[in-house]
Amino acid sequence: MKTEKCPVCGASVKKENLKGHNERVHPRLPGSTVQQKTPVGTTPVFRSHRGRNMLVLTLVILASVGVASAASQFAAMNTMRMHWHPQLSITINGTPYTVPAQIGISPELWKDHSLDQYGIGMSPLHTHDTSGTIHEESNTVRDFTLKQFLSIWGKSVDASQVVGHPVDPGHRAYMIVDGTEMPVTSDPVLKDGQKIQIVCGP
Repeated sequence: MKTEKCPVCGASVKKENLKGHNERVHPRLPGSTVQQKTPVGTTPVFRSHRGRNMLVLTLVILASVGVASAASQFAAMNTMRMHWHPQLSITINGTPYTVPAQIGISPELWKDHSLDQYGIGMSPLHTHDTSGTIHEESNTVRDFTLKQFLSIWGKSVDASQVVGHPVDPGHRAYMIVDGTEMPVTSDPVLKDGQKIQIVCGP
């Protein structure tokens, strides 16, 4: 029985078994039929998925950042930064005029939408009831004026008419803001607790 020494590990192996010994014990040797080789034109599984995994991870991160940014903007646009209550009263030819409820809330009393970006589900200038209280509820601290409120309502005032009602002969239209008389065409900046009277009379 002829044996040969394995040239790699020095073990004595039958000559006819040397090839099998190399395949079992030293499978990665050149010439071994079970040598692990990467087929030509292919990529190991880890590498083939690596790029795709990085792409998916990047998209997930970008989506998360986008959602967080959108949520932050949504929260900012729906957070009240100011809430003031000026008071408006109107007298037309000696008769008190009721300022309607739901100005800037009800579609028929919400004519001008130029300030909608500052509102929180409604116009930033609106009324809830017929008390004449103007609610300034805005997601941004900024100045709003009486004319802007009147525009939202769809009304205006001047020397010849007050909120759509003509000034009677011999009467005049004017405004009183916190006790100070001024022309009816004035456009005071609305302030918390402010009292504005629009008067059409002698």
